[in-house]
Amino acid sequence: MAMDPFARKMWRAGLGFAGGMLVLFLALTVVYFHVRPSCPDKLISEITSPDTRWTASILQRRCGEESPFITSVSIRERVSGVKRGFFSGQALNPTVFMVEQDAVGAGIRLDWTAPDRVTITCRNCPAGYIRRQDDRSGPVSIAYQLSPR
Repeated sequence: MAMDPFARKMWRAGLGFAGGMLVLFLALTVVYFHVRPSCPDKLISEITSPDTRWTASILQRRCGEESPFITSVSIRERVSGVKRGFFSGQALNPTVFMVEQDAVGAGIRLDWTAPDRVTITCRNCPAGYIRRQDDRSGPVSIAYQLSPR
């Protein structure tokens, strides 16, 4: 049984329209998840080294009401901004310090003591909450002043 040429055109147009709508839906979904990531890092503060080559940043995120705050410190060259994951919104710069606590409650402060040396002070960081503590990031050495608890 042969199909009417007009009906064939209608089927092709309908399938083309459905394919176009699918492509549009996928494109808008990608844009939405890029613009509104589910668990992004929020920049709390930054400080630049005395020679203006390096920048140390305090970042914080919380992935849901029941999840803890995660505060991290990253060090990067000043010319590059905070690089973020396309869908996650989380910083991709190397993390040198991470604590399971909010930045204000932890009392984190950054001080450059030399062009290639930064001191991370954390007044309220119990040892059990610290998740990462590196001594260096490339040529930058890191010193810590942590709470004695």
